Amino acid sequence: MIETTANEFRQTLKAKVDECISNHEVLRVKRRHGENFIVLGEEDWRAVEETLYLNQFSGLVDSIHQASQESLSDGVALKDIDL
Repeated sequence: MIETTANEFRQTLKAKVDECISNHEVLRVKRRHGENFIVLGEEDWRAVEETLYLNQFSGLVDSIHQASQESLSDGVALKDIDL
């Protein structure tokens, strides 16, 4: 996570946002008075949203992880599935 102050963020907005997006980093902006805030690229935010959505379904993440460990040759060909 990249950190900066609100004053520095104001002065270097474009560079900080570009760094955040190109490196897929979270940028935390610290404020003297008030709550800190986070800057995140849209692509990374969509990945967070998808992860949160998938985690709603019990066992789905474990099932996906287990399937990713299996060899493709262990699978069944689509033509062999009775629909």
